[in-house]
Amino acid sequence: MIMDGLLVAYGEIALKSTPVRRIFVQKLVSNIRQGLKEKGVEARIKHRWSRIFVETTEIDKAVDVLKRVFGIVYMSPYNYVTLNELEKFISENVKEILGDAKSFAVRVRRTGKHAFTSLDLERKLGSIIKEKTGLKVSLTNPEKTIFVEVRNDNCYLYTEKILGPGGLPLGTAGKVVCLISGGIDSPVAAWLMMKRGCSIIPLFAYFPRGGDESDLKRFMEVIRILRRWHVGEEMPVYIFKHNQNLVTFRKIAPRYTCILCRRMMYRVANELAKKIGAKAIVTGENLAQVASQTLQNLSVIDKASELPVFRPLIGFDKEESVALAKNIGTYDASCLKVTTGCAPIKGCWARPSKPVTTAKEDLVIKYESEVDLKGLLEESLKSLKEISKTIT
Repeated sequence: MIMDGLLVAYGEIALKSTPVRRIFVQKLVSNIRQGLKEKGVEARIKHRWSRIFVETTEIDKAVDVLKRVFGIVYMSPYNYVTLNELEKFISENVKEILGDAKSFAVRVRRTGKHAFTSLDLERKLGSIIKEKTGLKVSLTNPEKTIFVEVRNDNCYLYTEKILGPGGLPLGTAGKVVCLISGGIDSPVAAWLMMKRGCSIIPLFAYFPRGGDESDLKRFMEVIRILRRWHVGEEMPVYIFKHNQNLVTFRKIAPRYTCILCRRMMYRVANELAKKIGAKAIVTGENLAQVASQTLQNLSVIDKASELPVFRPLIGFDKEESVALAKNIGTYDASCLKVTTGCAPIKGCWARPSKPVTTAKEDLVIKYESEVDLKGLLEESLKSLKEISKTIT
């Protein structure tokens, strides 16, 4: 059956105050329009009755885009008819609507003034379908449900709800700098912030050690996938050279290398945030997953950041992060092998064999005072560059 378009439903947005809801809906519509335009999908977009209607003949292409637009709870390919045409339309098309289903239900949602209730219309349409097909009605476990949304004299029929990512429209919650390594966790953390309406600016700490630069290639592959979700907003991507910091920290305090490393990353992220107007730093750290992520260590690391540090995965276990990475599509890219020179490596080459788990802040400050911390930061910032145009 040829469909007339997609009915798009949002959830949390409807709970906002009227002025905020209006802004959020406008941004959601803008993101939908931009996403469809980038994929060459022609469509007319209207917002009415707490629904967004995407009128298009390119249903499959449109669905592929909208499944990655934050703020959408579900979308449904629909047929439009007037209220006067409704019974005739169902009577003539019921077999095509129901397909091979052996049982059915009708659910009516109604807005406007009518001489009938929603239940009245459900019963009437159910009787027509039963008479035409002989199928039984199942209100508890139907093989197919026919949804009918009646808006004054306009009727929208659909049988399928395709899930969207939910959350809030991208760009409604400001910008954040996301420290993304290319591993499993940090892309998931970035995605979760996108779901809460944040536009992300990925930042990669690059420590070249020869070989094929597979760590950078892995990061770029992850970014290609995340960018598919960043519908409606630009996503500038930055890298900086971090190897001189790691070499220095390993010499002065091997067991504290991870702590000093993270603190320097935070400093660079803060400077980038000032430059582009971001209001927070985001990382993929979660509590006690590795030695550097104990509560004490995270507390000491946080002191290096002027901005709030958000850790969306703080209470996740690894299996939860992996499951979400697979759903997002970043998992396979994050599992690409990384080499240094000619040998594959697992994790960071600078990680000590016995990292400190209860870092002392006074010791960290002492170690940082023994190096040219300002010079290292300046060198890191000099190497900071945007690579967005190289990622296609």
